[in-house]
Amino acid sequence: MKCSRYLVIILCIFTIANLASCSGQKTVDDVSYAELGIPTAKRYTEGISARNPWDMAIFDDKLYIGSGDYDANSGPVDMWCYNLDSETWSNSGTLLEEEIDRFCFIDDKLAVPGIDPQEDWSLGNYYILDNDQWIKYRNINGGLHTFDIIEFDNMIFAGLGVSSGSYPIVCSADSGKTFDTVPFQKDGKNIQTSDSQKVRVYDLFVFKDSLYAAFTYGDSEITYDLYKYENGVFAYDNQWYGKIHQIKFTNNIIAGKAEFGDNMFFTTGYLYATEDMRNFTRITFPDSQTVYDICKDEKYLYALCGNEQDDGKYKISVYRNDGKIITNFHELFNFVYEVPPLSISCQDESFFIGMGNTAATHDKNGMILFIEYSD
Repeated sequence: MKCSRYLVIILCIFTIANLASCSGQKTVDDVSYAELGIPTAKRYTEGISARNPWDMAIFDDKLYIGSGDYDANSGPVDMWCYNLDSETWSNSGTLLEEEIDRFCFIDDKLAVPGIDPQEDWSLGNYYILDNDQWIKYRNINGGLHTFDIIEFDNMIFAGLGVSSGSYPIVCSADSGKTFDTVPFQKDGKNIQTSDSQKVRVYDLFVFKDSLYAAFTYGDSEITYDLYKYENGVFAYDNQWYGKIHQIKFTNNIIAGKAEFGDNMFFTTGYLYATEDMRNFTRITFPDSQTVYDICKDEKYLYALCGNEQDDGKYKISVYRNDGKIITNFHELFNFVYEVPPLSISCQDESFFIGMGNTAATHDKNGMILFIEYSD
C-alpha cells in the first residue's frame, strides 16, 4: 500500500526508530494500526454481529470480506472489497445469501460457498469471482447450506448441510456444471442418516494428496468423524469427537485452516496441528488466548489471538511460525481494541484484521484494521 492517510509506521519491538504519523492512526503497545472503516455498516446500521468480517481474502490486489448472519436471516450480503492501490471500498456485488463466511479458490479464482440461500432450498449455490463480478452457480441439488468448496483430482467437491436421509457432499467432474452426491461408508456399508436432524460437512481438507471431510450427523447425540475420499466414496477414517474442542465464535466448527510444512493446522478457538489427520497437537498461547484465525505466506504461518482484559477491552496478538517446530510461535506484535478479532489476511508484511464481537452489539463490529510490520 502506498503512503497516504492509511499508511502506518510501525514501532519495532527490537529497535527504536524515528516515527512519523498519519491521520487516523492510533498507537497501542508495540504496534500502530489504521482503521480502514466499517463498510458493512451501510447495510447493518445497528452494530449487530451481521457486520462482522467472518473471513477475508486478498485477490488481485483487493481485500474481500464476508459478512451476514444466517441464524438471524440478515441477508442479502454485500461483498465489500478494499482496493489496495486506491485505498477505497466498493461493493463488488450483492449475493442472495443470509451469510458469507468463507473464501475458497477454484481454478485459481476466488469463490464463496452460499451458506444459506434466500431462494428455494431445492438448490444450493456457490459463486465464482470472474472479471470482478460474482457469477452464481445454482446447481447443487438438496444443498440447504453450502459450507465449503474445494478442488481435488480435477474435480470440485462441496460440503453441505442437507435433509435427513441424504449425504452432505456433492462432486462435479465437469468443472462445476453438474454435481452428483457422494456416498459415505463405514466398514464397507453406507452410512444411514435418516434418523439424523443434523447432517453436515462444514469442512473439506486436501492434505498430502488426499481429500478429507469432517462429517457431523446425529440428533440427540452428535457424531463428528473424519472420512477420506477413496474409490468414489468417502470412507470412515477416524473419530474426531472428543479429540477436537471448540470455543464458539462463528457458525462453523473450524474458523481457519492451512497446510503448512508437513502439518495441517486449523483453529476452532484452539489451534491444532496434525501430520496424519488422526493425532493432534494442541498449541497453546500465553494467558490462554483464543486463536481466532490463521493465514500464511511463502515463509510463515500466522496465528491471530486475543483475550478479554479486566476493563472489557481485548488484547490482540499476532504470532508467527517458521515451520521448523510446530509449537514454536513467536509474538510479532500486540495491541488493545474495543472488540475481539475474527479474521486475518496478510500480504507483503501487511496485515488486515477484521474485528467483531459475536456475542454483543457494538459500534466497532465490522471494523477492518491495517498493520504494516517489519522485523
